[in-house]
Amino acid sequence: MDQRNMISSMVFFLLAAIVLITSFGLGIGSLNNPQAGFMPFWTSLLIIIFSLILFGITYVDKAISVRWADLWRSVHWQKNIMAVIALAIYGLALPFLGYLIATSILMVILFCLGGMKVWTSALGSVLSVFLSYGLFQIFLKTPLPRGIWGF
Repeated sequence: MDQRNMISSMVFFLLAAIVLITSFGLGIGSLNNPQAGFMPFWTSLLIIIFSLILFGITYVDKAISVRWADLWRSVHWQKNIMAVIALAIYGLALPFLGYLIATSILMVILFCLGGMKVWTSALGSVLSVFLSYGLFQIFLKTPLPRGIWGF
């Protein structure tokens, strides 16, 4: 039995149950007239269902056994630390550089950390940044940080 799945399914079940109960206080409303608790209610309900499924599958399949020492053996600490540092710098640079430039640089770094070649990561970065910019700025009319150059 994999203890990680048992514990995580119980933790997510409890957290989702708290959110589910709290969403009633916000008001759920209906599909035609949703209120503030509509999305938290349905999201937490799905999390409860999935955590129960995970708990059930893990409980039935007792053949899986994982030792705690094996959990951290394949973790690439250097890449994880570099990703956290890149995200911290991104958070500081975003207001100054603006969404397009800061996010492009971040995506290139993250793609390269994932093992992609530089040209492939640059192309993927430009594509993902312009698609996300189009989604948020043009379709959803959400203002994004423009930076000192105005874009």
